[in-house]
Amino acid sequence: MLFPGDTATSLEQLRLAVPGLAGLAGFVLFPTFGSWFRLALETMEAGRAHLGRPRRVSTLSGMRAGLITLAFGFFVLTLFRAAGELRAVETEAAVVGPSIQGAVIGVAFWIVYGLGISALRADAARLRGDRRIDFTLR
Repeated sequence: MLFPGDTATSLEQLRLAVPGLAGLAGFVLFPTFGSWFRLALETMEAGRAHLGRPRRVSTLSGMRAGLITLAFGFFVLTLFRAAGELRAVETEAAVVGPSIQGAVIGVAFWIVYGLGISALRADAARLRGDRRIDFTLR
């Protein structure tokens, strides 16, 4: 069903869009859960007694969680729409298999990305520590 302003996409574009959108949704899945988990931890920590000034919940964490959730929702809703259009055009179109495959590939890319960033941060921390402790032998 076309809405005003929409254009019909070809069958091949729809076949490519379904796993691609699933991959993007899989890539954003764990950061979405992580941002909400971080926000929940900050909320729990804000209620605990501290020696100094009580810590507040970070507005940046809330905005990050909201924006990542919006991106995840956009990719999932667009995936459902593309899968529905593909099913409307071709009734025997495989939608579930490519969607799961795309999501798994997206999660795998996120894991590789996370490991790479973690290694770079550890390397940078190690280099900063090496500069602070200067053991020059004379």
